[in-house]
Amino acid sequence: MAKFLTILLAESSLEIFPEELLKNVQVRQYFSKLKKTPQEVILDASYHSNFIKDLPDAQKRGRPDIVHFTLLSCCGSIMAREQRLRVIIHTNKNKIIELNPEIRLPKNIDRFKGLILQLFKEKSVPPESDDPLMSLRDLSLSDLISELRSNHDLIIEFSVKGEQLSSTEYSKQIYNATNPLLIFGAYPHGEIENIPNELVDKKIAIYQEGLDLFAVISQILAVQHMINEEVLSEKSESEQNNLAWE
Repeated sequence: MAKFLTILLAESSLEIFPEELLKNVQVRQYFSKLKKTPQEVILDASYHSNFIKDLPDAQKRGRPDIVHFTLLSCCGSIMAREQRLRVIIHTNKNKIIELNPEIRLPKNIDRFKGLILQLFKEKSVPPESDDPLMSLRDLSLSDLISELRSNHDLIIEFSVKGEQLSSTEYSKQIYNATNPLLIFGAYPHGEIENIPNELVDKKIAIYQEGLDLFAVISQILAVQHMINEEVLSEKSESEQNNLAWE
C-alpha cells in the first residue's frame, strides 16, 4: 500500500518578472505606472501576455494559477489531511519549494502570489522560522530527482507521450508501491525537458490529450483514497468471517 505519496510539480510556471524584459519600452512604462520593481511582481499571463511572447519557452511561462489550483487540490485532499501526502515544487528557474504538510494556502490568487514573492525574497515563510510553512533552495530538476531516488521505490513521470494506461492500471501501480513519487509538468504546454530516462521508472499517459493538471491530480488522489477504503473494508469483512468461522 502506498503509505506515503510524493507529488513533484516540475518546471513550474512560477517566477519573478524577468528583468531582461526591461529592454522593452512598454515594460518600463508598465512598471513606472505600477510603481513597483520586477522583483515585486510575479510573471502572470493574465497581465503580461504581450510581454511573455518575447521570452524563450513562452508557452511554458507566466501561469502561476496552474501551480495555485494544483496546490489547493493537493492540500484539500483527504490524503493531505491524513498526512500521507508531500508536495514539492520545482520552478523553471531551478528553485525548489518545499511545503510543510500543515500549510493552509490562501484561496485568492493575489494573496498566493504575495506569499511566493515573500518566499523568493526571504527563502522561507515565515522568515527565519525553525519550522517554516514554505522553504526555498536552488537545485536542478535532475539533481532533485537523484536526491529523492533513494527514498522512493517507484518514480512515475506523467506525460501524453508516455505509455497509455487505464485509470485502474496506473492507480493499482501507485497503490502497490510503498513510497511512490509522481512527477507532473506544471505549465500550459510542452514536455518536461530535463529528466534523464534512467531516473524514471515509468512514463505514463492517462489520456491521449493534455488535461488540466489540478483535475488529473485530484482524480489520482481521490482514487488512491477509494482503493484504500476498499482494501480496508475487504480486510474487515475477512476478519469478521474468520471470527464467525472460529
